[in-house]
Amino acid sequence: MTTTAADLLQAIDTAYNDAEIQAEPELKERLMTAAKQLGDKKDYHKVAAELSQALKYWGMAHLHGPKALDAVYEATIEASRGLAYQKPYSTPKKA
Repeated sequence: MTTTAADLLQAIDTAYNDAEIQAEPELKERLMTAAKQLGDKKDYHKVAAELSQALKYWGMAHLHGPKALDAVYEATIEASRGLAYQKPYSTPKKA
């Protein structure tokens, strides 16, 4: 499956509206920046790569990430011209 700019924007929008992400100002800012860049018609491959890198750095400082971030991260991987990445944070398992 090929991710398009619209797919990436949808994943960002869904994650941005998640309560856990709303509680993380840095994530909100990163997602909003990426959404604005996509809205300005910036190359979505570049936006995806930059967002993926930002999530990587965010994950280095956080043991766990919000579940809603998973779809964004997967979309950035798909849109980053086929580069493979390992998710830089873990999503806690619910009992």
